[in-house]
Amino acid sequence: MENKKKKRYGIVAALLLLVLAAGVGTYAWLTATQSLENVFTVGSFGPTDKKPDPTDPEKPGSEENNGAYLFETKWVENSKIVPGATVAKNPNVGIKAGSDDAYVFIYVKNAIVKPGTSLEKTPYFTLKNTNWKPVEGQVKTNQSDNSGNQYVSGLFMYSKNSAAENLPAKLEANKAAQDVYTDELFTAVTIPSAMNNTDVVETTTDPKQAPTMTVSAYIFGAGQNGTEQGENADAQNALKQAKEWAKTQAQA
Repeated sequence: MENKKKKRYGIVAALLLLVLAAGVGTYAWLTATQSLENVFTVGSFGPTDKKPDPTDPEKPGSEENNGAYLFETKWVENSKIVPGATVAKNPNVGIKAGSDDAYVFIYVKNAIVKPGTSLEKTPYFTLKNTNWKPVEGQVKTNQSDNSGNQYVSGLFMYSKNSAAENLPAKLEANKAAQDVYTDELFTAVTIPSAMNNTDVVETTTDPKQAPTMTVSAYIFGAGQNGTEQGENADAQNALKQAKEWAKTQAQA
């Protein structure tokens, strides 16, 4: 009786093996493999060949560029602070023709006067033209309600020909015939007549303790939010990233 059971189990096991073997064979016939090679490109920017023309800042000048993206062609190193006077300072951003189109931002950190100095004693600048706009909620003016055009510090966006009032515009370099520039954010810093030498940050060997106005540029490649989501979504993404970047500049 026991031998019959063993024999029966052996037959069942053999049948199971045959079924499994048949299944494996069928599965092998019905499979297919394929690999797709998707090539991704990385956005890139290049520095301009020339510095911008001092008289036409949206075009290349004659002076060779040393690899910079941010220019101040009229700035004089260690310019004197004189109450009631203006100091030439003209930040301008440029990228090489053929680079990716980009959204451009400038952050201005004003550390000329001591913390707590009144606004009417704080050096300021005015925007040169409509190529640039302040980023809403990210700037400070010397007016208590921030309604004026005399800016002390903050984040600004290149917005020439922008279709949306509160969004940046692309600096179009990819199909440009020559290197492209944003034009100057401003051309001079005004030193208020009310300011005196006791308001100014004391000069030391530590650069962070010297009277400075630091201008920094942020270049963000277009198309990083997916072209299928539209131009506004792309610009909104760039603006969001720029605001995060500005936080690091304010704390530097």
